[in-house]
Amino acid sequence: MKRNLLLLFILFSVVAILPIMAADGAKTNARQENKVLVLSSYYQGYGWAGTLESSIVSHFSVDRKWNVEVDYLDLVANRDSSYMRQTAERLMDEHDANKKNIVVLLGEEAWIMYRSYMNDAWKRVPCVALFSGTYTISASDYGLCHEISEDMKISLEDSRKGFNATLITDPYFVNPTIQLALCLKPETEHLALVSDTWQIGFMVREQTRHLVKENYPNIDLIDLNNSKLTTAQLKTRLATLPKNTAVIFDSWFSQSKNAANRAIYPDNAMRYIASSLTGDVVFGLYDMGIREGVLAGGVYPTTEELQSMLINVLTKIENGVQPKDIPLVKLENARTYLNYHTLKRYGIPEKLYPKDAIYFGKPVSFFERNEKYILGGACCLIAIVILISVVAFFERKLKRQAKMLLSVSRENEKGKANFIANMGYLMRSPLNAIQMSIDMLDKSNISDNDKELLTLINQNKSMLLNIFNDIIDLGKAGENDLNLSLTTVDVEAEIENVQESLENVSGIQFTVEGDGNTHYVVADAKRFSQVISYAIVNADYFKMTGKVAVKFCGNQDKVVIQVGCIANFTDSDPEALFDVFNNRTNPAKSGRSNLELPLCRKLMHAMGGSITLERLADDQWAFVIRINRGNLPS
Repeated sequence: MKRNLLLLFILFSVVAILPIMAADGAKTNARQENKVLVLSSYYQGYGWAGTLESSIVSHFSVDRKWNVEVDYLDLVANRDSSYMRQTAERLMDEHDANKKNIVVLLGEEAWIMYRSYMNDAWKRVPCVALFSGTYTISASDYGLCHEISEDMKISLEDSRKGFNATLITDPYFVNPTIQLALCLKPETEHLALVSDTWQIGFMVREQTRHLVKENYPNIDLIDLNNSKLTTAQLKTRLATLPKNTAVIFDSWFSQSKNAANRAIYPDNAMRYIASSLTGDVVFGLYDMGIREGVLAGGVYPTTEELQSMLINVLTKIENGVQPKDIPLVKLENARTYLNYHTLKRYGIPEKLYPKDAIYFGKPVSFFERNEKYILGGACCLIAIVILISVVAFFERKLKRQAKMLLSVSRENEKGKANFIANMGYLMRSPLNAIQMSIDMLDKSNISDNDKELLTLINQNKSMLLNIFNDIIDLGKAGENDLNLSLTTVDVEAEIENVQESLENVSGIQFTVEGDGNTHYVVADAKRFSQVISYAIVNADYFKMTGKVAVKFCGNQDKVVIQVGCIANFTDSDPEALFDVFNNRTNPAKSGRSNLELPLCRKLMHAMGGSITLERLADDQWAFVIRINRGNLPS
């Protein structure tokens, strides 16, 4: 019995595991079926190729779960076409073209080898080649290592005929870089080009010689390349360059005659050597060494832009587009990049810095750090000027119209003489003119609808007049021109007056609680009552439940008045509500403006006191008024 149960358990386990194994097997097969081969001309770790290689591996292996194979050709250090043929034969033996979905070639040499020696099966595989240049050459010319002539150049379009390939080129911007060097060093008389004669530097050398001959005949070109110089000789030449020499660095690999024939110096380390030996700024032709301050600057498209273009082309191929049908891609959106600290270190005057350049390490200016505040303040100032101008314009216009109406009315309508006299007396304020018009209407002979309309007009007039009065008061407070009449004021009496007024006019009810003592303060009685009234009106508006509670007490120096309520204020409100420019909704049911609380703060400051919004408990908040105690009246 136990044996049968064990057999059943094993059977069920196998049945349960089989689908999982099948799914894993399907994933494994899918990963094995989708293969990408990356062939790099450069030795492992070379900066330009290594960055692109990482992006390809990340795109396919990490994101797509494809199998990515990478092979380092090291053609830069092995300078003959026979080695290319041997490398091609090895690749065809080790890799199967029929099992490759995409081949990515990094470097001009990889493309020359691929198009010269790979068999027909490889020519049908979708291929993308990336290198810096505007043309290519044949494998035989490559093996001869001769200087480039026009008859050796093969156009990029012609070079891909017969191949299922597209090319992405990141051309050298030699002439803009020379112009940049002359801009920063206008006294330049010599131009030193540090480059490898072949493989890495042959296109740069050919382009530089042509440009200097045609465009800069007065500049002496100093050719520093490692077919003519050993590494030791290069160091000596760099350290003894003549005065007024601008240095452009492309790449440098010292030759070694050992079996591996590897480069002794990686080119990024050589940048440090070149920069330190010359004792002056050194310019580069691509995105390496400038961010870190090894080189001073250059003109180029960035590595990020090249990566983005590569992934875009590879995605099209994944979606079924054949590379032979994809137009050639040439990155031409080069910009000027400079290292600010390097330029300063070598004493380049800041007035020579190009304004359109992108600077690494440049300190942020005061304007850049406060740009939004400066622009915001400027906009507010402009708005205020415009508002004042508009108000002044309409005020003058209304005065002229009022004078005309007054003149006509005196001649034609004796019955309106009283109205015209009042309007002339109040003509500087259009709002008071509206009030006068409302007051003169015969309300006994108008319909109920007209009465409602009249009430609405009167309410909106009052709201505008209150806003206008608040604006005037705020303006006076800003100029310290409130004309306060400071006297000894009874706190309890003023609160009772406010209570009576608000209950009669607005219907607002609140409780009052003192400490049992009589308190006097030094204040302007009218303005003090205005502050208390505004605090109560706002507390009543913001409260969630219950009544507003007014409490007051005092000590030897101060009298404190709390206008408390249960409200849902936020932590930012204690400052925002007293800000003239806050964007909260209208704070009072009476329809007044957001200027009430800012005005209260200015009034209290003018009377030597303060008003704040403070949290008392969880949802308990209070407007707290503090003011200096006054002497008892005599």
